[in-house]
Amino acid sequence: MILWLRRIMRFCGSYAKRIRIAWVFAFLKAFCANVPYMVAIVLIGELLNGTLQPRQCIAAAVAMLALLACQSVFQNIADRLQSSAGYELFADVRLRMAEHLRRLPMGYFDEGNMGKISSVLSNDMVFVEEHSMQVLAESISDIFSEALLVAFLFSLHPLVGALGLATVLAAVGVAQLMHRETAIDSDRRQQSIEDLTSAILEYTEGIGVIKSFNRTSDGAAELWQAFSDMTESNLAFERNHSPWERRLNIVYGLGMAAIVAASVGLFERGSLQPAMFIGVMLFAFNLFGPLKHLYGFSSQISIMTTALNRLETVLSEQQIADSGTRGLPAVTSGCPAIEFRNVRFGYGDDEVLHGVSFTAGEGQTVALVGQSGSGKTTIANLLARFWDVRDGDILLHGVSVRDLPLEVLMSQLSVVFQRVYLFEDTVFNNIAFGRADATMEEVEEAARRAQCYDFIQRLPYGFNTVIGEGGASLSGGEAQRISIARCILKDAPIVILDEATANLDADNESAIQEAMTELCRDKTTLVIAHKLGTIRTADKIVVLESGTVAEVGTHEELLGAQGVYARMVAALAARTVWSEEGAA
Repeated sequence: MILWLRRIMRFCGSYAKRIRIAWVFAFLKAFCANVPYMVAIVLIGELLNGTLQPRQCIAAAVAMLALLACQSVFQNIADRLQSSAGYELFADVRLRMAEHLRRLPMGYFDEGNMGKISSVLSNDMVFVEEHSMQVLAESISDIFSEALLVAFLFSLHPLVGALGLATVLAAVGVAQLMHRETAIDSDRRQQSIEDLTSAILEYTEGIGVIKSFNRTSDGAAELWQAFSDMTESNLAFERNHSPWERRLNIVYGLGMAAIVAASVGLFERGSLQPAMFIGVMLFAFNLFGPLKHLYGFSSQISIMTTALNRLETVLSEQQIADSGTRGLPAVTSGCPAIEFRNVRFGYGDDEVLHGVSFTAGEGQTVALVGQSGSGKTTIANLLARFWDVRDGDILLHGVSVRDLPLEVLMSQLSVVFQRVYLFEDTVFNNIAFGRADATMEEVEEAARRAQCYDFIQRLPYGFNTVIGEGGASLSGGEAQRISIARCILKDAPIVILDEATANLDADNESAIQEAMTELCRDKTTLVIAHKLGTIRTADKIVVLESGTVAEVGTHEELLGAQGVYARMVAALAARTVWSEEGAA
């Protein structure tokens, strides 16, 4: 318990001071709650001695009311200090988490961690937020109350106090064993929630495929299993926790019995005054009430400990280093806009790029071509620092991307992904995502240049129409053009383009090609090319094979070399002829 209290206080950081101030009021509240025991014993003593006066009863009643009022005031102040600190703390934690997630390498999100992130944000963090401050406040109050009661028992008689202290220590020992065992069960419980979240995400993302193959029942087998596992982990948690609560109750019962028996013996020998003996008999069953209440939070504390572990695990993931302090120099004719210099990179232990080197001059279009898995997309992702290289370097205008602040680097890049993602927001805000301070006129101009102005105007509320998450309410071509408008508005000098026309219908292809031409005008462009038309017009073609640069040159130069590129073009031409003959 004490270890948990220390840990949660470390987690609170700058808010810990406010919480410690709240502890002062928690102590005062506990004092006001326990003083009536002492007042009652004094009154009983006066009554037994025959000296109790009405004015003493009135004074005691007024004192009781005053203590009750003070107790409420102190409780209110402590709650305000701790609750407000708790909500402000977790507002900061969420912002810190968002900042941390945006600095993680993309590989973290590709390694099946979406379920973990969702579970940590929507379950672990919420559980700690909703329970930690309440448990912290109640725990501190209970600790102070129990300490006062044990001190009260010592004031009655040292033996009675010693028995009370022994009971408290025994309960602490049993509770320690309980926390060790329930920690394992809480780990399983929270992991089952994460597994369920992952299963739900996978099922909903693949629902189209599941329905198309009529596997809505079979396809949900993993989901049902995740529900079953979560149910079982929750029941197991409760089953394993209940026996420990019974053991604690046995400790409390034995302690109370020992105190009562000792009090009777002391009273018979005349070592305990009658008033004190009656006081012990009256309040015996409440002597360990604060301790019972304190360890009633043990299951919540166990879950919170696991939740904090999971939260801190995500926050401790290695970020992309952002320690660069250099700026970009003025553009010079002799320095390439982009340079890959002997770059090596791998996912896990598997190296996928082996000493890749090439350059892109200012305003040039460089096409990356090669078979699937040759490293085209990896190169584009490394330029944007979605990952960091293992060896070698990537330079913009002669400056290593690792020496540039991420904010400066990203201001130089516009990225058009083949898989478009639009936010559940207005069309205006989706386009203005490229530049938050853009005016309506600037957004409309970007839409015109991206060939999407006309269809936006046909939407129910034009640029103020809210589109579905991921662009679900738009066609693929419409969503692609809005994403291009976003990049046109950003107007970054370097464009990374994963050629999207590969998966679009013929009606949209021409409009999107015009939009991309407009986007890339006067820009340095790195394009992952799929179509021969794009490849042929590139200023430079980089041919990749198994993670290495096989050839570099123009279309004509590479055809004349009769190497890898020439064979790729011949194969592509053969497929085109076959396709045209089949259509005929």
